[in-house]
Amino acid sequence: MSNLKLIPLAEDHLEFLLEVRNDDSTRHFLGNNSVFTLENCKNWFKTLEPGWFLITFNDEWVGYLRSNLNGEVGLDIHPNHRKKGYAKMAYQEWLKDKKFATLWVFEDNFAFKLYQDLGFKLTGNQTTLRDRKYIQMYYVNNGL
Repeated sequence: MSNLKLIPLAEDHLEFLLEVRNDDSTRHFLGNNSVFTLENCKNWFKTLEPGWFLITFNDEWVGYLRSNLNGEVGLDIHPNHRKKGYAKMAYQEWLKDKKFATLWVFEDNFAFKLYQDLGFKLTGNQTTLRDRKYIQMYYVNNGL
């Protein structure tokens, strides 16, 4: 059994979320690469719909997962915790009871292979963002 947990995002998680989200190495792979202040984030949080989770492993905060009611998902792992399998475990945990999901990924993102390994496939939708190919992928759980 994994010691990874997805905990509904709370206001006291926002400073950590910004530490991860505003890091240059994270923003490089986000569709919206803006830097946000804590005040921006607190205002955003007041209108947040369910679907955002803090990712913990052995009770240590390692990242966050974002999703919406349309089944779109993404996550970001803190730079100090990358390449340890947390993203894969978090996606597996989130996807286990989902029939369908989509995500957008830059073609040059090292996570592209992870998404394929998880069962995501290309939708055929793509755009160019900041001179890079931004690709939509989808996941279908036929077991549900």
